[in-house]
Amino acid sequence: MKKLSKPIIQKLSLLFLLILFGGYSFGQITITGSVFSAEDNQSIPGASIQLKGTSIATITDLNGEFTITATSAQDILQISYIGYKTQELVIGDKTKFTINLETDLQKIDEVVVMGYSTKKKSEITSAVTTLSSEKLMDITSNDVGTMLQGKVAGIQVINSSGAPGSTSEIRIRGISSFSAPQGPLFVVDGIIGGTFDPNDIETITVLKDAGATGMYGSQANGGVVVITTKKAKSDKPQFEVKAVTGYRVADHGNTKMMDSKTLYNYHREYFRDPVNFVIDDRKFKAARPDSLLNVNTNWLDETFNPAFMQNYYLSTSGKSDKFSYYVGANFYDEKGTFINTDFKSINLRANTTYNFSDRVTLTNNINLGGSKNRSADYMNIYYAYTSMPWDNPYNADGTARSFKTATGIWSKDKINPIQSAENSEISNKSFNFDYDIDLNIKIMDWLTFSTTNRLSAATAMDQVYYAKAADNLTYFGTGFVSSQSNFNYSGITTNLLKFNYESGDHSIGGLIGFEAQASNDDYILGSGMGIPEGLRVPSVASGQYAIGGAPSKSVMQSFISQANYNYKGKYFLSGSYRIDQSSQFAPNKRTAKFPSISAAWLVSNEDFLKKNPFISDLKLKASWGKTGMKDIGPYRYMEMFSYSSQYDGLPASVPTQMANPDLTWEQTNQLNAGFEIGLFKRFDIELNLYRNMTQDLLVNRALSPSGGFKSQWQNVGKDMNTGVDLSIGATIVRTKDINWTMDFSVGYNRNELSGFGNDTILTTNSYGVVQVYHDGASLYTWYAKEFYGIDPADGSVLWVDKDGKQTHEYNDARYVEAGSPMPKFQGGFATEFKYKAFSLRANFSYLTGNKIFNYFRRYVDHDLQETQFNVMMPRDDYKLWQQPGDIATKPLPQNARNSFDPSTRFIEDGNFLKLRNVTLSYELPQSVLSKLKLAGMTVSVSADNMFTFTNFWGQDPEVSISPGSGNLPGYAEFKYPNNKQFLLGLNIRF
Repeated sequence: MKKLSKPIIQKLSLLFLLILFGGYSFGQITITGSVFSAEDNQSIPGASIQLKGTSIATITDLNGEFTITATSAQDILQISYIGYKTQELVIGDKTKFTINLETDLQKIDEVVVMGYSTKKKSEITSAVTTLSSEKLMDITSNDVGTMLQGKVAGIQVINSSGAPGSTSEIRIRGISSFSAPQGPLFVVDGIIGGTFDPNDIETITVLKDAGATGMYGSQANGGVVVITTKKAKSDKPQFEVKAVTGYRVADHGNTKMMDSKTLYNYHREYFRDPVNFVIDDRKFKAARPDSLLNVNTNWLDETFNPAFMQNYYLSTSGKSDKFSYYVGANFYDEKGTFINTDFKSINLRANTTYNFSDRVTLTNNINLGGSKNRSADYMNIYYAYTSMPWDNPYNADGTARSFKTATGIWSKDKINPIQSAENSEISNKSFNFDYDIDLNIKIMDWLTFSTTNRLSAATAMDQVYYAKAADNLTYFGTGFVSSQSNFNYSGITTNLLKFNYESGDHSIGGLIGFEAQASNDDYILGSGMGIPEGLRVPSVASGQYAIGGAPSKSVMQSFISQANYNYKGKYFLSGSYRIDQSSQFAPNKRTAKFPSISAAWLVSNEDFLKKNPFISDLKLKASWGKTGMKDIGPYRYMEMFSYSSQYDGLPASVPTQMANPDLTWEQTNQLNAGFEIGLFKRFDIELNLYRNMTQDLLVNRALSPSGGFKSQWQNVGKDMNTGVDLSIGATIVRTKDINWTMDFSVGYNRNELSGFGNDTILTTNSYGVVQVYHDGASLYTWYAKEFYGIDPADGSVLWVDKDGKQTHEYNDARYVEAGSPMPKFQGGFATEFKYKAFSLRANFSYLTGNKIFNYFRRYVDHDLQETQFNVMMPRDDYKLWQQPGDIATKPLPQNARNSFDPSTRFIEDGNFLKLRNVTLSYELPQSVLSKLKLAGMTVSVSADNMFTFTNFWGQDPEVSISPGSGNLPGYAEFKYPNNKQFLLGLNIRF
């Protein structure tokens, strides 16, 4: 082994001592100082300190203090910070400075990226929220929705799965669609669509009302999220290295399964006679021998394990008069808490801008990404919860045993989820590429032409494999393999003339232009059964072949326009008009028009408020506009057939979708009114009220089999969302050493359907769970048989019949409407406490007023109607009926007929409060950083999803609210559980 030389050891020792103790400076002149705001005498962390004309620079620490090494007394200190006037000071004979920066009113009005355009914050006339990367990155995730949860008023974020690589569901101001997609439109660097890594984000702007989203027309019913990626900030090269590592553990919520003894004792109740109510222990012992207690398998501990995760990010940026660049690389590696699951991704982004002159600018952005994922079979998670503790999952040699070939197995279906997971694989490999090229030409001082363009390509390979030895209901003894290849390529071009003309107190700006976009998708699928051991490709299958594949294409062209007027920086008026034409509708329905108008009055710029000591900012605003939804997929207005059968040895078609040549766009009329107010320069409050009416809901409606077609896309009814968004930001304490801030957001939403007339639509999943749609109801309203309780006389189940009376007959029970999974309130609150170089942050998210159909309990809280399933531990208020007169919550097992069939018994409140993140960080002092030649170094420890406070009795109240194949929004069954996460982070900047 090669030994370290003595000089190297000395250098390493010196580095360690510098980090630990701070050390001493060896420059010619050591300059120290503090930077304050002249307005309120508060310290300014992050201010830039540079020796003018050199590359020697540093920034102030969290206390506003700095240390820098000068070369002579003639050096000039240049001190700058966003929103303040730059100062220059000759060093002379001083070595310590106290610097007070004056506010620069022209710079403090930050610029907000709105997608097609940018606006100063004071000019915004609509409901818009902007978050910086610092607000987002307290959560370590590959999903930006997870980072947004609880941070923006009016946004609901649901983490419906904890599987590696999973993404969240985002809903802005409720749900305004029946069957169409409901998430927001993403815009990356001003262009619709695009891919990105969260570490590359500079800011996120959420556009919530039509005054802001109307510019996106038919794609903006679900709101718009504008992502701006990082660009160069400094004239000198800057580098950032970030490493985060830690582990995750599965969060099973309130679910704890019974151990062998507890389950054994509960099974005695199954032998309680329904006539004399005495337990027959002789029959019990014959059916359940004492030897069952010799095995006590905790299946959740065996199938879920602590999982390692790591994330590494490296970036460099810099600029000159002509050229600027940003390059970021990210590697994300997440092991799954469930056995044999994981996710890995790598992303590379390069943003460059070249200034040919002060009038011509060319921007090139490239994003490359790739990922590899192994996911869990739903049934393996199902069996992890339901398998009996009396079954041993392992052979004598420690290998997982097959229950299919074993005897004496108590678990239903004889499947060992451990053996199944080890002998199967569900995987995905993907690669994506985006290339953006933007050209800006300043034709005149007030007129600019811009063309922004993106070419995108993505490919993915989905593979499913089950060895013939794998415990599986369908494929045991034969095996199965499938492989599906997907390819998408698309392009978009936006060409705009932008103008901005000022004359005296008047300012007029806007844009006009044309946009075109096209997308092509293709896939091919092959699968088969009868797989030889060790081979995993469809070509080796010996039977049950299946081949699939189909191309699809969609195009859209758009006219875009916007005009903005500003008078004296007090009165603002903005209007937009967009026309979209989409191939996804019939020729007579392809065109839709989307106008919007908004206005604002910046009251705080009036003379009577300018010097008000209490009100630092006040704006009133209102907007109206139309948005739409088209993304239901191509060909939905056409008659469709499936060539999945044969007749007389020839291909035969089967009708699947009835044509509807009158199918048209969903359109939403949106009205918003609100205000923003700043108080005492410590409190910022924004309140918005909205009313969104969606017409011509796109519904994929099931048809009677007698007509020959399974379904037809129709426009049915209206959907109204009314609500309030409120956000409050407060600086509680602000001194030289202490800074304490708090943020709070809440969104209220009420949903109501209309326009159905006498029509009522029912949607049902394969288990008989029903949702109903009609005038006056909310979207996704549950429609279930009414559960009354347990009969004290004999422990049987009671229902409510159509006359409101009690009945023992499930079939006679009446159907009632029992709430909706759409919440009434959702939001979050956060606090950050800084003391010198230490920072402690915590943020919470909450949701209330929704109802979840918790059919998870049907399988693990089954009143022993499934004697081969384990049982979850009951609530504290649980009471099992055992003798006449008992007021119970659980029936006598022998009298529990129909107890686990769909009913209001399983509809629960979905309320929760989550501690989403706690982070403690420490910023190394400037005295240490200057010796290490670093601009900054932060060490942090954090914990995500630490606590969930809820009465929901299941895995997690965060349940998918997206309609899908065989799935109903708000329906809870078995899911890959969310995870608690404990991380250590290091961020170095130089």
